[in-house]
Amino acid sequence: MKFCIIYHSETGNTRHIAQHLASACDGHLVEVYDRASYSALTRFLLRCKKARGEEQTPVEPASIDVSAYDLLAFGSPVWAFKPTPVIHAAIAALSGCEGKQAVAFFTHGGRPGQSEEVAKKWIESRGMHFSGALAIQDKNIEDEKMNTQLVRLIQAAQHATG
Repeated sequence: MKFCIIYHSETGNTRHIAQHLASACDGHLVEVYDRASYSALTRFLLRCKKARGEEQTPVEPASIDVSAYDLLAFGSPVWAFKPTPVIHAAIAALSGCEGKQAVAFFTHGGRPGQSEEVAKKWIESRGMHFSGALAIQDKNIEDEKMNTQLVRLIQAAQHATG
């Protein structure tokens, strides 16, 4: 079973989880970056506003072909209680995703808010089957229990595809 993890990371927490998941489940990593530039003053405010509005932002890579994969995982920080505009744009940039199983994971400093239901909406709008999500608070990114829960979520989704 071929597994791809598509993620966006700002502080390194989501990247850390994605790398752990790739190692534990033999997954391929695709990191997505925001191409928009912001000043230090407006960076946080404008990005949170875009997250609240469930907007997209220009990303690199601009297109992601996932036709070779059976299972997809999407990782995102939580901004303003929702996934980032970057991961929204990454999901929109997919080709070959229809009919695939997909899961999501989030890193957050406070509460995950509406992250799971928003990600589910974006994933299902692209014709994928949403198999669940897990939110991990930043203080728990090294927690073996949380990492085990995420690996089990991936394994359950792999069984659903096979």
